Amino acid sequence: MKRSLIMTVLLLTFALSACSNTKSNASSNVKEVQTGTVMALKIIKIAPKPIKPRGEMGVSIGSGGHSGVYGSVDLATIGGLFGAKKKEKRMQEIIVRRSNGSLVAITQPEVEPFFRGDKVKIVHRGNQARVIH
Repeated sequence: MKRSLIMTVLLLTFALSACSNTKSNASSNVKEVQTGTVMALKIIKIAPKPIKPRGEMGVSIGSGGHSGVYGSVDLATIGGLFGAKKKEKRMQEIIVRRSNGSLVAITQPEVEPFFRGDKVKIVHRGNQARVIH
């Protein structure tokens, strides 16, 4: 009797958790779409992150005639040296007058061209928005 009660509780717990996960996954895929007209565009250039070297360096001089230079550099600094050759990133700030009359500014990568007067859609997902044709 006690064993069947435990099994029932476990089954109910599992079933309820499965239902709650399904609902939360479904709601995270919901997108809100608004329409509007492009009022202004601005290209924004974002410079690559500066390299901040981390590590240490020193000199040792021993009494037995041994001397040397030692040091260490962390992997983030080495990776930053390779990443430093990246070009600046170009983003576009698009100001859109929504169909309800309000203005919104959205910054996104410069992937497709937009022009003043274009009819566009604003796709919202969570706290992010994207302008598309």
